[in-house]
Amino acid sequence: MYVVWSAIWCLCLMASVGMAWSQSAILKGKVIDPFNNPIEGAKIQVEGTEALTYANEQGSYRLSIPATGELVQINITHVGHQPTTLEIRAFAGRTYDQTVKMLLLETDRVDIVGEQEATSIDDRNAMLISPIDMEDVINMPSVAPSVESYIKYQPGTATNNEFSSQYQVRGGNFDENLVYVNGIEIYRPFLARAGQQEGLGFANTTMTQGINFSTGGFGANYGDRLSSVLDITYRDPREFKATAEVGLMTTNLHLEGISTNKEDPNKDGKFTYLIGARRFDLGYALGTLGRQGSYQPLFMDLQGMFTYTPKNRYKPEKIRTRRDGTQDTVYYPNEPIKITAFTAVTRNRYLSEPVSDEVGIGTFNNPIKFRVFFGGLEISSYNTGLGALMVEHQPNTKWKFDYILSGYQTAENELVDLESAYSIGEVNANLGSSEFGEAEFDQDVGSEYLHARNYLRGTVIAAQARLRYIGGRKRQHRLYMGAKFQHQAFIDDLKEYRLSDSAGFVVDLSGAFDVEEYVRGRNTLSGNQYKAFVQHEWNIGKNVLWSWGTRALYYDITDEWMISPRAQLLIRAMEEKDGQTKLRFRLAGGLYSQPAFYREFRRFDGTLNLDLRAQQALHMIAGLNYRFYMWDRPFLLFAEGYNKQLYNIVPYETQSIRIRYYPDETANGFARGVDMRLNGEFIKGVDSWVSLGILQTEEDVVNDEQGFVRRPTDQRFTFSMYFQDELPTDPTFKVHVSYFYGSGMRHGPPRLFNLRTSFAFDPYHRVDLGFSKIITQRRKEEFTKKHGVESVWATLEIFNLLQIQNTASYFWVKDLQNVRYPVPNRLSGRLLNARVVFKFR
Repeated sequence: MYVVWSAIWCLCLMASVGMAWSQSAILKGKVIDPFNNPIEGAKIQVEGTEALTYANEQGSYRLSIPATGELVQINITHVGHQPTTLEIRAFAGRTYDQTVKMLLLETDRVDIVGEQEATSIDDRNAMLISPIDMEDVINMPSVAPSVESYIKYQPGTATNNEFSSQYQVRGGNFDENLVYVNGIEIYRPFLARAGQQEGLGFANTTMTQGINFSTGGFGANYGDRLSSVLDITYRDPREFKATAEVGLMTTNLHLEGISTNKEDPNKDGKFTYLIGARRFDLGYALGTLGRQGSYQPLFMDLQGMFTYTPKNRYKPEKIRTRRDGTQDTVYYPNEPIKITAFTAVTRNRYLSEPVSDEVGIGTFNNPIKFRVFFGGLEISSYNTGLGALMVEHQPNTKWKFDYILSGYQTAENELVDLESAYSIGEVNANLGSSEFGEAEFDQDVGSEYLHARNYLRGTVIAAQARLRYIGGRKRQHRLYMGAKFQHQAFIDDLKEYRLSDSAGFVVDLSGAFDVEEYVRGRNTLSGNQYKAFVQHEWNIGKNVLWSWGTRALYYDITDEWMISPRAQLLIRAMEEKDGQTKLRFRLAGGLYSQPAFYREFRRFDGTLNLDLRAQQALHMIAGLNYRFYMWDRPFLLFAEGYNKQLYNIVPYETQSIRIRYYPDETANGFARGVDMRLNGEFIKGVDSWVSLGILQTEEDVVNDEQGFVRRPTDQRFTFSMYFQDELPTDPTFKVHVSYFYGSGMRHGPPRLFNLRTSFAFDPYHRVDLGFSKIITQRRKEEFTKKHGVESVWATLEIFNLLQIQNTASYFWVKDLQNVRYPVPNRLSGRLLNARVVFKFR
């Protein structure tokens, strides 16, 4: 009887919950200020009811509202900001996503440089780039927490190394990706051979305000690479904030603020500062490697951005009345000058002293055990410096000018003396034996010696000017133009050789007989690039956005001109009752050229081929975004098909993250595939996503008579997902799960051109799990005022939850018959990590 009554009670409860749900809708989104900074603690309340909530530290909010089909008024208030009102016609079971921008009470502090007419399409940049939520970047568990690590989970990207910040996009390699920070181009290390040598990516997540990423078909305003562009924007501080992070592998500190206005303390001062320092020690993670030894990797960097504005920049100009009768204030620039100085210094040192390794190789029917003992050590260092001076000049809302002078310098050293002695033994395959799986006897022995004294010095100096013009009666035209001069110089000292044999070293008088690899030389290379672009965007009516443009580049090292026309079309096909776009189509295409930088010029013996022509790719892309509801929850489907025709490309081979080009060879090829992603509330109230990618990329070397072969990055299938959940009774406690699977990329024995992609890596897949908890929230005003602590965020992460042995590269050894065996270099095992982040205001 008790069971019957319990069942009836549960059914009644479920029915009541269902009725309550059927009569309500969900309103969610973010509350931001005019500078796109989140407004924590903003109060969101339904007019005439007690239904209310508060925005969290990321400005995000979620509120259940009555679903009567009539207009519901929602009031948003916050100390120091002008009250704002939303009117929503809510229907049962629907979710509405609204971003609310609140103006400051001191109206002459509001930073609005233009207005957006009703004819403009939501997400103007959607045809060029995809915005990324910084909250997801910070929360996703990652061995090397950085913007670049999150990018590796985006549609169209791939990776096979959790230690590296590098990623491959739609069949391209690491060198084909553009990275910008506030309009300044960023470069990756040239000599790094393994992911654990890289440290963190350049962008500091605590300083970052916005991230945009494109996997192809981007506009002419972005530079000259074949595959992708990552555009990062650092914050413009409006008040004092600070962040301190302490973890088992990371230690970070961030400060930002603005000076006091001596004439009026209620107004902004002239100076702002944004400073970030990071320390990243991967030694804890390297302790999970199969190769035993001593590892001392240490990455440190310091970045600072400082701005000076001669006067308060903005003041209200007029009152505008919208078509729906609402009014707001349009702000125009008053003081047009903003001067910014940016500097970044990085010190990255990697010391490796391996001792021994033992790996099972061979086949099921012929198992082999490889054992190796090491002597010596490897010391690598990569020290870089970046400085920039930026001037922003905006005389009115139509015209905007930017001038940037930047300089980059790198000093990279490789000091290696490493000897290894190895044995290849037959494995006991008798299941009943007490020595099952052990090597019974050694059938082959051998040794290898690697010596390197490599020093690279590189300098890049650039000066550029850009303008933006907004015209037309309804501001439907936007014109972008720019010009850039870039000087680059490299000095490369190479002294490297590798000896490998299974019966002792045999060296002739010249020191080169039977030497596996011998490199010696000194290269000095300098050259100039002259670049220019023009791009026009046109809003055609309300639902069509057309963009076209072209880039021109002259490179004096190769005496070559490159012209790159590009075009994009965005069509907004359907609109929902709440005004959001339901279906959006995108078409994009163009020619993308990539001149050789330095790495592409260098042969395996260290000499340079300066007759190398620019690589080119013809992009053809078609895609859509479709918003829909499933399980009465909002979802967004992204799907894009692409075809890249590749011309005059330089073949290469990969050894972990090291790319080695064959500059005397030329190939043509293609990359084609489909990328899909589904975002939505798989778990009610929390956004998650799954991505799927299918890729085929091949190349045909000119005059080799082999036809098309698979490229090193030919990863046919990728799948990734990121799920979040939170406790219904305590939303401050969350769980984050990330998963990535990629079929095996291609590889081959080193320095054997015809076999460079003959074999496949094992599939790369891993699961990372994270638990996070916000311990203190800013709404506890007394605690905040007393200690200055805005929030305390703690996270516990489990990397490689399933203990999967992924492979980064292969170490090739020879037996007595001169047969080569690929021995895998494994990546990290299961690892527990903890971090605590303090935020101050």
